[in-house]
Amino acid sequence: MNKIFCSALTAVVAGAMLTGCAMPWEKGADDDAAPDGYSYTADSNSEQKQAYRWLIEPTISADNIISFDGSQVDPNNEKNTAYANYSVIRQNGKYGIIDYSGNMVVPAEYDDYYTCWCGEVTLFNVINEKNDEYDYCSIDSSNQVVYYAAEHHDSSPRYYWNSDEGKIYVKDADEYYGEEYTGKKAVVVCEADVVKNDSGYYDITPVSEPLYGLAKKDKLILDMQYTDFYAPAYKGAGLTCIAFENDQGKWGYVGSDGKTIIDFKCDGDMSTYCGKIIDDEMAVHPYLFTDDYLPVSINSSYGYYDIDGNCVVQPGEFDQARPVHNGKAWVRQSGKWGVIAFGDEPVEEDSSEEETTTTTTTTSYATTTTTTSATTTTTAAASETKKATETTPSLTQPSETTAVSTDTEPVVTDPPVTEPVDTDPPAPDPEPTPEQ
Repeated sequence: MNKIFCSALTAVVAGAMLTGCAMPWEKGADDDAAPDGYSYTADSNSEQKQAYRWLIEPTISADNIISFDGSQVDPNNEKNTAYANYSVIRQNGKYGIIDYSGNMVVPAEYDDYYTCWCGEVTLFNVINEKNDEYDYCSIDSSNQVVYYAAEHHDSSPRYYWNSDEGKIYVKDADEYYGEEYTGKKAVVVCEADVVKNDSGYYDITPVSEPLYGLAKKDKLILDMQYTDFYAPAYKGAGLTCIAFENDQGKWGYVGSDGKTIIDFKCDGDMSTYCGKIIDDEMAVHPYLFTDDYLPVSINSSYGYYDIDGNCVVQPGEFDQARPVHNGKAWVRQSGKWGVIAFGDEPVEEDSSEEETTTTTTTTSYATTTTTTSATTTTTAAASETKKATETTPSLTQPSETTAVSTDTEPVVTDPPVTEPVDTDPPAPDPEPTPEQ
């Protein structure tokens, strides 16, 4: 199978990357089923308030729910926000798409999935691997379900350090040759041998088992001492942070000035949990910040930190936790998945001034949709007569949305679909692998 990935800097870690949108590796049926958490418990003397509330109680059954931290999406060329508004759900070895209200937008009927730097999330079935024939399903930029895939080349930059010269070099993912880096932002650099060729460009070859560091303006901010890293592919580290792995196998987070934000005590996840950024099923890396929050695994049990390095949800709270988008995140607790929200609870507006009817129940979590000529609103009720009103994503839905009931798998809704006119679904563009 052609493996054509939309990743960025992390491809250096894997050692091999093809250009274009990502075609994932082959794997066994249970390779990315989320593991159970260990019995790690936060400090019992801590009086810190857990800074979240439940929007969907943990009642949804799934092998895994995969959300994307967006670090590999190009913010200057973002054409699709599916990566932030939807997640991939895995049930019985198949993949579908679920929204943050618990509605199955696309049923779990596909063999695999991949993400693109444009923000699109694509599911696919293998029809004829030898002939590169696949069935595709994705959500386009207008939030319609379509049965073809975007096709883009990966032009994300990778940076290299020539210790002999003390210089930074840069090479785009889909280029064979590099050049000197003259930018001003701090970048993660990989140890490499650099030789100038006859064309005036540079042949760049990473050393065997390279180490990584942080450099800016041809100076090392952090020495070449880290065994792995995970960083934004397109935007500067100053807007978020960088994760490095030390020689003890623990991950920590630093800012663009090299100062530590979170100590080296975090675990990585299989890259499948993080959205298949790396073309290596054994590769691990943590998440990066979204919405100023970060899901962190410590002793294989999850909590959240904020962008200032403060622990806002103690590790040990969740079996699994995913990135925060629009204030919401998927988490797993006691073997079931649910959605939590950060920040203040939205203030309820006077329903007499709206053309929308909402309902509240006193049973365990259910989703009810009532449609009027103006608005469609989803309401959630928890077991203690809690009420939290959520507006459905911009995906166009039929007039009736199927609810997710307690201890059942998400039920499929039927969003409108768009078929391409007189064209075959484009297969990813097979390009030769540039030497790293």
